[in-house]
Amino acid sequence: MATGALLLAFALLGVAVAQRVVTVQNGPLVRTEGSHVTIWCNVTGYKDGLKQDFDWSMYLPTAPGREIRIVSTAQSDYAYAVYAQRVNSKEIFVERLSDDSAVLHITRVQARDQGVFECYTPNTDGQYLGFYSARTNLTGKRHVLHQL
Repeated sequence: MATGALLLAFALLGVAVAQRVVTVQNGPLVRTEGSHVTIWCNVTGYKDGLKQDFDWSMYLPTAPGREIRIVSTAQSDYAYAVYAQRVNSKEIFVERLSDDSAVLHITRVQARDQGVFECYTPNTDGQYLGFYSARTNLTGKRHVLHQL
């Protein structure tokens, strides 16, 4: 069966062809303490016309399985205590670029910010259509980000 005919058959059967995919900047992102870092996040493959939300978390190298919530476009009280003050003071914030794109800003990187950053987009499709998150690594060398 030709590709066009196959896609038409899927469409007639109600089978989703689009796949939700979240992408972030490739890492590692190396920054000096006190500098400003931005990490962009995009989502594609979702139902058109729906504004997407973005949740940002991080994972420390010493606890790679433990999520630390930072900031969300949907939930004002999303941040865990370790980041809440920095989010409330706008030292850390999310800038929405479009319905499907946002940028995380950390205006003054601290040594404790080293780790894996994850951008998650909640499902708006009513069914599973692919990946919901993507990760990148923020790091510094010993002489770049000094431990507190």
